[in-house]
Amino acid sequence: MKYKKYFIAPEKDWVVFVHGIGGDSRTFSPQLKAFKPHFNLLFPDLRGHGASNNLPIPDDGKYSLNLIAEDLFSLMDDLGIKKAHFIGGSFGATLIRIMQEIAPERFISVVSAGGVLRLSISIYTVFNFGKLMAPYINNHFLYKIMAYIIMPRKNHAKSRQVFINTAKSINEKEYASWLFILSEVKHNLDKLFCEPFKTPALLIVGDQDHAFVKDSIRFCEKNPETELLVIPSCGHLSNIEKYTEFNSSALNFLLNDSRKN
Repeated sequence: MKYKKYFIAPEKDWVVFVHGIGGDSRTFSPQLKAFKPHFNLLFPDLRGHGASNNLPIPDDGKYSLNLIAEDLFSLMDDLGIKKAHFIGGSFGATLIRIMQEIAPERFISVVSAGGVLRLSISIYTVFNFGKLMAPYINNHFLYKIMAYIIMPRKNHAKSRQVFINTAKSINEKEYASWLFILSEVKHNLDKLFCEPFKTPALLIVGDQDHAFVKDSIRFCEKNPETELLVIPSCGHLSNIEKYTEFNSSALNFLLNDSRKN
């Protein structure tokens, strides 16, 4: 697994940034300058994304959430990172939820940007349509369609274009392998929706994130110990579209939590 890291001091906490499907570590570029003075930073590219494009695909051609989680835990082990704060964007926040169920002791806290906490029937249907059409339509064209469905407004253009551009590095075999985890994702999210995070958590969502904002609000109503920030006039990827507000809120949360630890 390929990655970028920024190490400033052994006594500083680590922050691991986990991007979503179709993205890569570049989707967190707006966070680098703000976070670098305060934490050691790790920006991995998930398998099949960005520079991690040469990891072996399982014999059956299918990925699993456990496999992706193990990639990240193994990377942390290789780098000597016992525990960290995690920041997830979109599906990256979903992966963090699964990872925390597997090894909660590796987590200090969680920040979610446009986190996918549950797949509604409509969004799940859209993703399944992409899965069915994958053998017949260019996967980059499908990514573009998905980007416009999830980030449709004019002010979402920057986030949408970042998503479209980073997705160009994913080949068709990798795309198909990732699509196989959709049903597993939905099953796990449905199961975890009423359960709290196992560490302090902050959800940052845009009020225009039409696919996921309502579920973020409902989740925090069920789990009031989870903090929620809804950013006005903002779409799915708040860490890109409204990065100043995102950075300020996320840093305040993490630095306060770091003092507790």
